[in-house]
Amino acid sequence: MISFKLFLACLLAGGAALFVIELVWYFLEKKLDLTARLPVEMVESMGFGYFISRFVSQFAFLVALPSVIYSWAYVLIPFYGVRAGIVLALYLFIMGIVPFSTVFLMRIKLPLAYTLFQLAGYLIKLLVIYGIIAYLYVL
Repeated sequence: MISFKLFLACLLAGGAALFVIELVWYFLEKKLDLTARLPVEMVESMGFGYFISRFVSQFAFLVALPSVIYSWAYVLIPFYGVRAGIVLALYLFIMGIVPFSTVFLMRIKLPLAYTLFQLAGYLIKLLVIYGIIAYLYVL
């Protein structure tokens, strides 16, 4: 049974962490201008709307959905706490994002610096958010 109090705490804490990381990553991406070598029509212009839509989609897939799934599955995980969150984040990153990115890079010529920057951002987001969610279930 899902504890709605714990679920809301996960949403608030994970959402706050995601917002801070996403804000820093947004300004870094803007400052480094890693998409300069791409055609203008391929790149979404960076603005407030872009930031909000990116945050909302990442909140749904990186905070809300993992909070629900972890609340159902945390009793099945043989270890607990931040360690469980970090292991789950690394597993998702290695088994999900990295294979897709390597295949995608072989097919579409994206700048390697941009791709590695995005991969580093997702790894940081996953580690922090899953660490927070797993930590909250220990309390």
